[in-house]
Amino acid sequence: MIGVVVVDASVAVKWLLQEDYSDQVMNLTQSWLRQGTRVVAPYLMVAEVSNALFQKARRGQISIDGAINLIESLLSEPVVLEESSDIHSRALELAYSLGQPATYDSHYLALAESLDCTYWTADQRFYNAASGNYPRVRWIGES
Repeated sequence: MIGVVVVDASVAVKWLLQEDYSDQVMNLTQSWLRQGTRVVAPYLMVAEVSNALFQKARRGQISIDGAINLIESLLSEPVVLEESSDIHSRALELAYSLGQPATYDSHYLALAESLDCTYWTADQRFYNAASGNYPRVRWIGES
């Protein structure tokens, strides 16, 4: 195995729906798989993606049945759901130091720190807040 990368919900949604940067996400994911890179996320990713799909269904962008099918297909994607209890405390510290309104994004960064790997996001706002102090955070738009 070449390595490990952490991906967040913003990347996972782009596996499921055609959006801006979806092509970059798919190309990068295929590259990781060819190299034997393990793609990892904390368990909260599924809840975040489920909520994103629910919001799209509420706005009429997809049907609720479509959202259900997409969340089920997410579980067949090549992502390993993993976490240690240590990431929750670290996520609190990171969110606070980065001035974030919530800890969700910081959980991914905390997991990447614990695995000593790169964290990929499609959330440019979080990337902008974190990348100056945490170079392991990468934005999909730079791939």
